[in-house]
Amino acid sequence: MFWLRDISITRKLTTIVVATSAAALLMAGAATIIYERVTFPRNLAQHLASLADVVGNNSAAAILFNDETAAAETLQALKATPNITMAQVYRKDGSVLAIYVRVGEPMTTLFLAETGVSQETIAAEHVDIFRPIFVGAERVGGIGLRSDLTEVKVRLGAYARTWLAVLFVSLLGALGVAAVLQRVVSLPILNLAGIARRISNEHDYSQRAVKETGDEIGALVDGFNEMLSQIEARDGALTQAQGELEKRVRDLQREVAERQRAEKGLAEKAVELERSNAELQQFAYVASHDLQEPLRMVSIYTQLLAKRYGPKLDGSALEFIDFAVAGVKRMRLLIRDLLEYSRVGTRGQFLTMTDCNAVLDLTLNNLDAVIEESHARITRGPLPAIMADDVQLGQLFQNLISNAIKYRDSKPPEIHVGCKQEESHWLFWVRDNGIGIDPQYGERIFIIFQRLHGKGEYPGSGIGLAICKKIVERHGGKIWVESEPGKGSTFYFTLPATAGS
Repeated sequence: MFWLRDISITRKLTTIVVATSAAALLMAGAATIIYERVTFPRNLAQHLASLADVVGNNSAAAILFNDETAAAETLQALKATPNITMAQVYRKDGSVLAIYVRVGEPMTTLFLAETGVSQETIAAEHVDIFRPIFVGAERVGGIGLRSDLTEVKVRLGAYARTWLAVLFVSLLGALGVAAVLQRVVSLPILNLAGIARRISNEHDYSQRAVKETGDEIGALVDGFNEMLSQIEARDGALTQAQGELEKRVRDLQREVAERQRAEKGLAEKAVELERSNAELQQFAYVASHDLQEPLRMVSIYTQLLAKRYGPKLDGSALEFIDFAVAGVKRMRLLIRDLLEYSRVGTRGQFLTMTDCNAVLDLTLNNLDAVIEESHARITRGPLPAIMADDVQLGQLFQNLISNAIKYRDSKPPEIHVGCKQEESHWLFWVRDNGIGIDPQYGERIFIIFQRLHGKGEYPGSGIGLAICKKIVERHGGKIWVESEPGKGSTFYFTLPATAGS
């Protein structure tokens, strides 16, 4: 039946109707023939029994008088029944009194008549019947008949011919009915298939199938149209989204082009910055050597001038000489601090695992004289081991602690260094009880050369906290201050935590 899958629905429907009709007629005809073949021998046996009773009653007198001629004449009447092939009349003792044989049939004994019992034999080619003959209540003899099954074959042949004629006519009628019915079923489906092909070729989802029936095919058409409506809506949304996507792609391409131009500009700026850094390093080198030498010469000869010609100079001249020497000293200090600031990013060492406790110990040893002179009391908490440049970390501690000692009031300095871990970093702080800082200057103090006090109040160049900020940022952290005037200051800075710290 797989060949049905590849033919048109019209041929499918026609084939199904004709095949169904043919199958029904075949089964009906086969059932009729089988029924006739099974029941006819039984009906024939009943007919023979009735015929045997009639012939036996007519032969009773011939048996009583042992009249063979009369018995034979009675049997000759059976010629009118063509299917009777043999008949025998028996005496009471079972011997044959008379016999009838259809022309061309062999002679044989049908039954053992002495039993006196009715007998019936249905064979494949004939049917045999024996009936006892009674006169009153006395059995006087018997009669046996044999009939062939020619009649059943004739009847079955007639049935077959009739059935074939009916089958032929019925199949023609079935073809006509199928031609009409398949249009009712197949045309809506063919129309649906046609519009589906047009939509597939043209991609026009606004088309709709026409609903012609209210059955399952009509429901299929409704579902198909609903599906088209959804596809049309989604196609519109997809077209809109595609337009927006194309616009976004163009915008991204423009942004990429702009970003590439910006990156090119940044690369050029980076080259320029690298050149500027090189020049700055060169300037720092010149400042540390070439500029300091003339300053030293100015300082020396100014001091010689004051020493040799001091008695000849008046007070104003000596004061001018002191100003010049002090200016030279400040200039040398500024140059030294500027050189130190520039070297934070360029001369730093590789970050290694560093014990902060050991760095702080070394820092306090370096500040021992200042601590003793100011009577400062420094306390500390446990410090971790982190990835750091130990030299710059020591410089960071030293600048913060020395600032805490420098910016003090009349009380002895009290300084505490602490640390705690917060998420992925360590939070350090240096807290003092000094003069404090106005919060509005909390960011200004970390800018290079920015000072909150006059030169005569506190010494320094205003570069120490800028160096601290640069060191912290080089290590990936940040630094800030929390303070109020007269209540001391707390400088906080963070450094990244590392495994094992």
